[in-house]
Amino acid sequence: MSFSSNVLSLEVNGQIATLWLDRPEKRNAMSHEMVNDIPLAMAAIAADTEIRAVVIAGRGKSFSVGIDLSSLMGTGGDDSKKGLSAASASLKQIAATRAFQDSISSVAKCPVPVIAAIHSHCIGAGMDLVTACDIRLATQDSIFSVRETKIGIVADVGTLQRLPAIVTAGQVAELAYTGKDIDAQRAEKIGLVNDVYADADAVYAAALELAGEIAANAPLAVRGTKFILQQSEDMTTEQSLLLNGLWTMVTTLNSNDLKEAMHAFVEKRPSSFTGT
Repeated sequence: MSFSSNVLSLEVNGQIATLWLDRPEKRNAMSHEMVNDIPLAMAAIAADTEIRAVVIAGRGKSFSVGIDLSSLMGTGGDDSKKGLSAASASLKQIAATRAFQDSISSVAKCPVPVIAAIHSHCIGAGMDLVTACDIRLATQDSIFSVRETKIGIVADVGTLQRLPAIVTAGQVAELAYTGKDIDAQRAEKIGLVNDVYADADAVYAAALELAGEIAANAPLAVRGTKFILQQSEDMTTEQSLLLNGLWTMVTTLNSNDLKEAMHAFVEKRPSSFTGT
């Protein structure tokens, strides 16, 4: 696997990859470099067909405290002094926002399941990142916040689009309008996270265990399940059923993994899937 970064670390252990947010000295605040490198990491993961599940975690004291405002302001400059019109400056800003959106969306588009192992702060852009994951686990000291209204901006990198598919409309409205912090117990109660653990080591261990359960299943079936779930978000039930049937006809019924599952059942042994 070819990937290197100053702000992210990618570890692969067998069929499970861990993508570490690796700016512990900044509590994993998301800099331009991190935003640029996340899609590269996800592309490297997608290209490795041996990987069956991904865990995203943060080094140091926090999962992520959100956007690195110093990085953001340090690279913007005064566009008027560069001779840019208001229109050109606006287009430049839109391009920067789209790049950030695409970075977070690269996590959502990962072909294999992605599990967020969250500890301590998960604020602003951190929320954008974890809502792009399939499953979220957290430590008991985790703090969640859609913080943008408190700093005078509208969350525009994915939380407002993805959070409504995770929690109820009223919970989205409360979090997005107030910018308030909620703790892990509230996050679990409203369904933002699946489970809560004692500390960072425990939540990471739990995420790896869950990833292992996923990785033990037929890879094509897991990938297909994620694909159908994602596509169904923008389809009617009938459209989704048709796509589901076509996927079964083209992929599932022709896979070696299905044959292996049938043989394993008859022989009363665990299946050994190859993803073919």
